[in-house]
Amino acid sequence: MEEQAKSPSALIRVSKIYESLRYNDYSAENGLGEIIDNSVEARAANIHVDLVVEKVKKEKKKRPVDSITKVIVTDDGDGMDRNVLHRCLVLGESIRTPQAGVGRIGRFGVGMTLGSISLARRVEVYSRPSGDQPFLYTFIDLDDIQNEDMKIIPAPVEKDPPGAERLKGKSGTVVVMARCDRLDGTSEGFANYLGRTYRKFIERGVKIFLDGRPVYLHDPLYMAGPTRFDVEQMEREGIPDRKAKPFGEEKRISLPVPDREGETADVIIRMSILPKEWRTASGDGGSKFAKERKIDQNEGISILRADREVLYGIVPYIIGPKGRGKTERIDRWWGLEISFPPELDDYFRIRYIKRGAEPVESLRDKIRAEISNAVRDAQAEIRRDREGAHAARALEQGAYGAAERTMAKAEYILPRSQKGRSLTPAEHESKLDQLASTEMDGSRATQEEKAAVKEAMSGKPYIIKPVLLPPASLFETVHLINKIVIKLNVAHPFYKAILAPLCGNFEEESSFDHKQETIKNAILLLLFSYAKAESMFDKPEHEELFNHLRLQWGAALATAIGEYQREEHNG
Repeated sequence: MEEQAKSPSALIRVSKIYESLRYNDYSAENGLGEIIDNSVEARAANIHVDLVVEKVKKEKKKRPVDSITKVIVTDDGDGMDRNVLHRCLVLGESIRTPQAGVGRIGRFGVGMTLGSISLARRVEVYSRPSGDQPFLYTFIDLDDIQNEDMKIIPAPVEKDPPGAERLKGKSGTVVVMARCDRLDGTSEGFANYLGRTYRKFIERGVKIFLDGRPVYLHDPLYMAGPTRFDVEQMEREGIPDRKAKPFGEEKRISLPVPDREGETADVIIRMSILPKEWRTASGDGGSKFAKERKIDQNEGISILRADREVLYGIVPYIIGPKGRGKTERIDRWWGLEISFPPELDDYFRIRYIKRGAEPVESLRDKIRAEISNAVRDAQAEIRRDREGAHAARALEQGAYGAAERTMAKAEYILPRSQKGRSLTPAEHESKLDQLASTEMDGSRATQEEKAAVKEAMSGKPYIIKPVLLPPASLFETVHLINKIVIKLNVAHPFYKAILAPLCGNFEEESSFDHKQETIKNAILLLLFSYAKAESMFDKPEHEELFNHLRLQWGAALATAIGEYQREEHNG
């Protein structure tokens, strides 16, 4: 017979388990976030995060590098009494009593301990529930635990925390994470994370400071404030920064709450579209303006649990009617926020680190069904506005001028046009008004804008007027008295794939290329020459023929361009 064990085996080896738990999925920001969660739940009005940076010799580095060696979080929340403080670093211990109807940020009772030890080897907690009481203090030290010199959490004793003056006469808590060994010497990542993750709380008035400087919220929907840009612009101009507008109505998906028969809770979906002035100003969000506002990073989805962000990134196959596995650059210009209460954690596969929330497949399908049309409409509006803005800049900066001037010179040695000669001056003026009245986004031009366009067209026998038409049509012709206007469709694939790149990047003077300019003008002269040839036929029966010809030409060209692009993409 096997010899019976003399004593029962312990469930865990405490001296080993803490070292193992350090290697979880926490990022530095997520580890800090667990401490901020406690401050928020303690109803703190002010939360201070202070970083101590020192030169540290790193493995494989010749010289010491700046590293964050200590992180101190101070809040003026409810604080903890002796009993709660003694349990706050116990793994699996929930120190707050659930309240009916209140969704808590915490869930498993491990966040504060795991979050702090993921960053530091020593964690000290100071707290008091009232400003007229002394601070009490306890701690854990991983080196002591590893050496088996610490087997229990020390009973709290009176001790003042660092920076106690911030909590003079107030309740509150100070968490000191010392001997940090996994942090570099910068705070930018923390500032971005705190401003985005806790934006709902900052918007309601909670103040978060990083090294004494206020953390401003960052809303991936670009609708909330105050942001840093709101504050700066208010100081300069007395008005806040531009804001995105809601795109479509708020949507709700009602789901049964697990293990609560008859109870339901809602997943709330909100979308936004960024200001038109931002979307049409430049490129794909790579400008200094866009980078400052983090638009170049805005391709993901924001998922919030109890108003605290738990995911900011790409959720595959949730965008589009059939679902796409990745986003496109155009997706930077609209925002999507999905929020849910803790009762629906199971539907989002929430883990103990409150990171990486991902809807279960059935919920993902429901979300996709709710947003697919809105996503398509937002992308279409963004493309339409950008195409219009690009064409307007081309017109404003004379991108068509060379071809217009060349054709005007050729007009002197070409036969006189027949179409348009029968127009009365009033009819001629009416057609000019129609051309000048519509902006590229489809809106009506103001009287000043209309007058400016008419002035630009006066005296020109050949004119390119960028417009938005159905995608199959490349251009339309308008024949006036001694004037031919080509209404060039900026939504046609040929314009987008060929002409728009040839017109150049209007934000960069160095983008001019003589060879490209020659090719662009040759294409425009080709269109002008066709329009001139068409002007020689003035019989009514010709009009329908030419309309069909241009439409069929445009449709065939669109198909050919699409096929060419597919071949190029597939190599």
